[in-house]
Amino acid sequence: MKKVGKWGGIALGVVVVLLGATYFVADWTRPNLDDKARAVLVREGRAQRFVATSHGVMHVRVSGPVDGPVVLLVHGGAVGGYGFENWQVPLVNAGYRVVLPDLLGYGYSERPDVPYTKDFYTSQLGELLDGLGIHGKVNVIGASLGGTIATAFTAANPTRVSSLTMMAPSGGGRTKIVAGPLDWPVVGDWIFRVVGASQVRSMIADSYQDSPARDGMVAWMADQTRYSGFGEGILNTIRNYDSTWQPEPNQAVGRTNVPVLAVWGTDDKVNPYEQSHQLRQWIPQMRLFTLPGQRHAITYGQADTVLATVIPFLGEAAKANNG
Repeated sequence: MKKVGKWGGIALGVVVVLLGATYFVADWTRPNLDDKARAVLVREGRAQRFVATSHGVMHVRVSGPVDGPVVLLVHGGAVGGYGFENWQVPLVNAGYRVVLPDLLGYGYSERPDVPYTKDFYTSQLGELLDGLGIHGKVNVIGASLGGTIATAFTAANPTRVSSLTMMAPSGGGRTKIVAGPLDWPVVGDWIFRVVGASQVRSMIADSYQDSPARDGMVAWMADQTRYSGFGEGILNTIRNYDSTWQPEPNQAVGRTNVPVLAVWGTDDKVNPYEQSHQLRQWIPQMRLFTLPGQRHAITYGQADTVLATVIPFLGEAAKANNG
């Protein structure tokens, strides 16, 4: 029995060492998004331009007329700016100047080692607009977590926002994002660094399984997750930003005159459609556009249908602001 206990202890020690080694190796095998990597991305035409903020360097795609009304697109918590890729041309054709960033921690933006809090996200948007020389009002459109961030940005900067559009946003109901062990110290850190990126890729692929846009999204996810810090950034947000329950920013928006539109699928399992009722209580001026039978991935997968409502809403909001 003593020998069994001895060898069992040795085996456990070996397992611990191997797990610890994979934690560090996983990081070493992924390239950093540094100046050299950014130069390659621009040279290969995969990235457009970069803007420095106090939190890190952000990648941003800017298109459309310089003098057009600005639309700021804020993506959700995994897909990066590519989640709005197929919105750019329709918005530009409608006369808008489109600003589509990868939030810090995602896409081709830097993955800083700081707490990913609400202020972290809202302040980087303000600094990005300043860095682009955009000081007037903007139309803010956010999807999922990006909808919550867009709402918080509007609440903090109401005089800077012409309209707010939320695509199946979080913030209206407490939902468990990950199972308990995934959030534990050490355990969660190991999981999100070593296997987090692959798990997120699988989740996104499954959510787009019935969409003709699936192949493009899968290829993008493989590209952005190859860089160091992706999984860690998602865990960082989970630990430092309670995005599932945000009454204060929503109520603050409800006290403004900012026009608000929410778009939601009735079969959303991530941020259930029923949460729209809570948001409407907080934001009396909110309009709701319902997509019967649709799930959570409506921003990219249902772009044409959604834009047919969003673009007229932006025009009406402009008239209200100028009236």
